[in-house]
Parts: sequence; structure tokens; C-alpha cells
Amino acid sequence: MQNIPLAIVLGVLASMGFALGATLQHSGIDRIFTPGSDRHLTFQRVLQMVRTPIWLLGTVLILAGAGLHLIGVTLAPVTVVQPVGILAVPFAVLLAARKNHSRPTRGMWLAIAMAVVGIVAFTLFSSRTAATETVIDLRMIFFASVTIWVGAAVFVVLGAKGAHGFRCLAWATAGAFLYGLATALMKTSIELFRQGRESPLMFWLTVAGLFACYAVGAWFIQQAYASGPAEIVVGSMTVIDPLIAVAFGIVVLGEGRNIDPLSAVGMVMMGALASWGVTLLSKYHPDAAKAFEQQIGPTPGHPKEGIPR
Repeated sequence: MQNIPLAIVLGVLASMGFALGATLQHSGIDRIFTPGSDRHLTFQRVLQMVRTPIWLLGTVLILAGAGLHLIGVTLAPVTVVQPVGILAVPFAVLLAARKNHSRPTRGMWLAIAMAVVGIVAFTLFSSRTAATETVIDLRMIFFASVTIWVGAAVFVVLGAKGAHGFRCLAWATAGAFLYGLATALMKTSIELFRQGRESPLMFWLTVAGLFACYAVGAWFIQQAYASGPAEIVVGSMTVIDPLIAVAFGIVVLGEGRNIDPLSAVGMVMMGALASWGVTLLSKYHPDAAKAFEQQIGPTPGHPKEGIPR
């Protein structure tokens, strides 16, 4: 049964839980590193991490938000519910500012505004023409899933070997690719169950696939927390994750068969605006800018502390 208003409310609550949970997880990971140590998660550090109470509390809040999000996806098309998670970005920025007793810079707010406006407009374009009946094409699902995994692998390499100032964004983007695929596979498994497909094997393979996405994606996200600020991680996930999930819904699950040319152009432009906003947030966040400058020196014309307040 479709209930889009309730699904959106649940999405807002889920985004609040995710923002608070991410902030707490980031604080928990910070506690396992000594000043000046290599900010890379090892098996020993992971064992420390999972024994840290504040990290565990953050995990509980994220799981609670995921539960609310799951309910929302069952009540409305993924193209409508998924983009609501962008609200986690301003929530996370405000939480980080309160924790650090500081104010976000004007550049950060501009980047956040671009991401929020872009993804909200993207949602409006997608929701006005989204088809509520899902089409299951197992071959398309397989090839799309492989493509997304390959894309995530590219960003993993950038996260491990790229410029220090951008490693956080790269790790978070890799995780967001898999989280977006997990949401799409979640929707797919629900539809497989609802439609009563003859082969239960496909249902269980889809469920296994979504859990694999969450497990590997979670590892990438923890690496992102170790590499940079929580706001960048949240920003990347709440923009890239819905873009991947919505693209999957449109192309693979047939939710875009009613999209007109105007809506298609609007979605592309607004998706690009939201992605640009997250990229700027990564570039001009004071912590990320500091890491980048430590590696290559100050960028000509770039203020030493990022964008002025």
C-alpha cells in the first residue's frame, strides 16, 4: 500500500538518526587513534572500535534509522524516499559544530545548500513522474549490480592511494555506491516477495547481495570516518547513495518509464548540482583542507583555513 507522505516523514526521522549516529561513530573512531598515528583501520583497531561505547551507540542509531528507512521504501517508490536522506547533511554539520564549539564556514553552508537544493529538486522531478509498479528484469539487475561494484572499487583505490585531502570523500563515495545498491536490492527483494516469483533462489540471492553491500560498504564508511570529518562522509552518502539508488530504480526497476524530457533534464542537472555541493564540502571543510595542504602545500589563491567565516 502506497503512503508517500508517511514515507517522507519516516525518511526525515531516519536522516536525523543517521546524522547523530554518524557523528557518534566518528567520535568513537577518533578515540582509537593516537595523535600523529596513521589514520588507517587495522584489524586490531577494529576490535578496539567495536568495544567503544560511543561507537556502539552510534551504530544503534544508524540501524534504527535504517529500519525507518526500510519501512519508508515499502510505502513509496525508492525514487521518492531515498533522496530525503540529504537532510542528514545539515543535521550532521550542526552536531559537529556543537561538539567542536565552532561555527560552520560560509563556504560549507554554501556547499550544503547546493547539495540540499539539488537533491530536493531532484526528488521533486523524480516523484512527479515515478511509476509505482516495479518491473523485475533479473539480467538487468545482475549487470547493474556488477557495474556499481566496479565503480565502488575505483573509489576504493582512490581512497587508499589518492591525495590525503580527498581520501575521506573517496572512501565515503565507495561506501555510498554500495549502500545505494543495497537500497535498490532491498526494493527488488520486496518486489520479488510481493510478486511471488517462481524461483525463491533469486529472492535469497538478492537478499544476500544487499547484506554483502551493507557489510562491505560499512567497512568503507569506517575507513572514511578514520580519514576525515563526519560531515563529509554524511554528505557523500546522502547524495551519492540516493543518486545510485534512484538511477537503479529508473533504469533497472522501470520506475522511470513515465519520465518526460523536462523531468529527465531537470534530474540530471539537479543531481550534478548536489554532487558538486558535496565535492565543495570536501574541498573547503577546514579539516580536509588542512590534510590536503599538509600533503602538497597551500593551493594558490586558496585561503589557508578554507573559506572565510
